[in-house]
Amino acid sequence: MKLLLILMTLILVSCSHHGRSTPEKTNVEITKNLTANSWGDIYFSAQPSKSDFKELQKEGFKTIINLRGKVEGDYKESRERKIVKKLGMNYYNVPFNKNDKMTDEYVEQVTSKVMKHRQEGKVLIHCSSGNRVALWLGSHFKKDHGFSNERSLELAKKLGLTNIGVQKKLEAYLNK
Repeated sequence: MKLLLILMTLILVSCSHHGRSTPEKTNVEITKNLTANSWGDIYFSAQPSKSDFKELQKEGFKTIINLRGKVEGDYKESRERKIVKKLGMNYYNVPFNKNDKMTDEYVEQVTSKVMKHRQEGKVLIHCSSGNRVALWLGSHFKKDHGFSNERSLELAKKLGLTNIGVQKKLEAYLNK
């Protein structure tokens, strides 16, 4: 009986973000200059500015997950890491580069970081435009939640997928 109670508790906790009928929100203003989409307490956006990070920390964000490469154009991941760490937030860089293909391993890398920290406070996952975030998200919905290909793609589009090339990567992952 005790084991059954423990198992049921674990299942409820791991699936707690599915209890809402429409957990997704679009175009949520999370700082004065940054809008995001969200699924419960997990937010998805384009690149935040230095001042955005300060506001995010004040708004209860505890973890930042960056899907950009270490160096993209004039962007340097090391600068962002220093800013976020100095503000006392958790920081991870899990780069998804232009020529990468979505894999179960990549989905798990990002998902494990979200799951590790989501109980501490809000989580922001970002890239330069939000498309890589939506690619991960659609893949996560399929892999970890068993959503249909259609629903995974629909939600990815609703929550930030606008680039046709990135959409093709998601479709390839969903159809594998």
